[in-house]
Amino acid sequence: MKSFGIYLAALFAGAALATGCYEDKGNYDYTTTGDDIVVYRLDTMKSVRLSWSYDEEIVIEPGYRIVHDRVSEGSLRYEWNIDGETVSTERILSIDPLSVGRHSGSFTVLDADRQVRYSTIFTLTVTSSFAEGWFILSDDGGKSLLSYINLVDASTPGELVRDVYGEVNEGELGSDPRRVRLVAYDGLNVAYEWEVLQGSGSVSLDQATLTKTIDIDTEFVGGQAPEGFVPVGGFQRDGGSIVLSEDGKVYQRDFSFYNDYPVAHSGKYGTTPVYFDGGMEIALMNGFDHFTNKSYGHIPYALLYDRLNNRLLSVYGFNVKGNASSKFGVFRALKVPEAASVKPGDTDPESGLVFPDVAGLGNYTVQAMGARVAYATVGVATTSTNYLLLRSKTDGKYYLLSFDYKMNSESSVNITLNSFRAFPETPGFGPESLFEVCIGGSEIIFYTAGTNNGTLYAYDILSGTSAPVYMAPSQITALRPGVVSVPSQFAAYAKTVYLDRMLLGTASGTLALLDISEAKIAEGAAPELASFSGLGKVVDMDFYVAKNPYCYFGF
Repeated sequence: MKSFGIYLAALFAGAALATGCYEDKGNYDYTTTGDDIVVYRLDTMKSVRLSWSYDEEIVIEPGYRIVHDRVSEGSLRYEWNIDGETVSTERILSIDPLSVGRHSGSFTVLDADRQVRYSTIFTLTVTSSFAEGWFILSDDGGKSLLSYINLVDASTPGELVRDVYGEVNEGELGSDPRRVRLVAYDGLNVAYEWEVLQGSGSVSLDQATLTKTIDIDTEFVGGQAPEGFVPVGGFQRDGGSIVLSEDGKVYQRDFSFYNDYPVAHSGKYGTTPVYFDGGMEIALMNGFDHFTNKSYGHIPYALLYDRLNNRLLSVYGFNVKGNASSKFGVFRALKVPEAASVKPGDTDPESGLVFPDVAGLGNYTVQAMGARVAYATVGVATTSTNYLLLRSKTDGKYYLLSFDYKMNSESSVNITLNSFRAFPETPGFGPESLFEVCIGGSEIIFYTAGTNNGTLYAYDILSGTSAPVYMAPSQITALRPGVVSVPSQFAAYAKTVYLDRMLLGTASGTLALLDISEAKIAEGAAPELASFSGLGKVVDMDFYVAKNPYCYFGF
């Protein structure tokens, strides 16, 4: 794990240090600092490290100087204190790795003969080795494999670390991989975790260290997931979370709260699936999740496709700080208001097609969903522009429905139909093709088609034109944009310079980092910046950058 060292990113501010004598419970006399011994401020000593990786043994050699000959070197004793606990009495500190975060420390030199002590205080920061980059989940001969690629700068990838889970946990991850997703427990100190969803039993991992936190199956009432439960998605907010099983069943839990903040892994998922009027069997979620893909700000809802009733549902989850009047997990059916300027049955003036009804899609079924933020107040994204790939039951062709959805409370809901047009007919495009809406920057939908879905296409939403931009060596099985151009209203809160990059994974276990900038796509190409291999079939990927409380820019 030391190979990550040159790519570390600090999670907290730098050291804040001070020097002075202070009283303790020992039987000592106290004197003015520096009378006989000077303990140097550690921040003035360039050779002293105060920032360490989470997996490194911490070794610090302090500085002090005897300034009076009445002090004997042999009479000196030493004390290192970290977070209120004495961790060493040696002159040189040498301790096991500490947890990621900021730790308060002090170093004291004790003159045992004269019973005088001299001290300096410092702040020690411990950083994550997994701060910015892509996590890749693949199927390596039936076994789940989690790997990692960090970014050095906007266009330079770092190394590929194969089986990063095994390197940290010294064991196998599992089998039958489905998805990797980032979640968070939005407490006073936000706790980020990766969820690896897989058929053999899903797990949560600490984001900073990738150590295993808990088996997700145990987070059900009774400590055992329902029979047939294989998670493939979910939605999490301040008040609780839902998890989607591949059989279309949804399970829900509410979090416990302490000092107005949710507690990680508190509450249990019920073993009875969520029921909504008429029943439901959820085939798709748009992934427009507070802590995972495509997030700008605190997004309080998710959209779901109910294949049982061929309709769209939403779930509301903005239960901030334990507010009991705003309960997590309120489901509802999407309906276009009667007073809307464009209603189901109206004709799209551009395409001449009749708008379907999102409350009952009739002759269309939903094949894929994507979205981007259309509007947000500071920290809360309340309106998303959604793009649904529909397939006609009558002619078998594909269509693109766009609508804006607004939900900033349980009662403040609105939906506006934007456009309905035919999706470009592309040889090789079908149910196995991928569909990825680009967030920010140019209005682009990336999709796969061609022989065995080995070609990446870019569809310009505004012009309605499509063109191939990249040819992969085998079937494309996963797409994941990194951070793209940030909308201006969020620019002040963004904390990354990584723009316009996408990682592409294939069935043969190769990865390609692509330039998806507007200029390159306009030229009809997504140039390959780097490539990697040896992973097995790539199943899913997610992108992470360090976030602040107001914007979640992880893709």
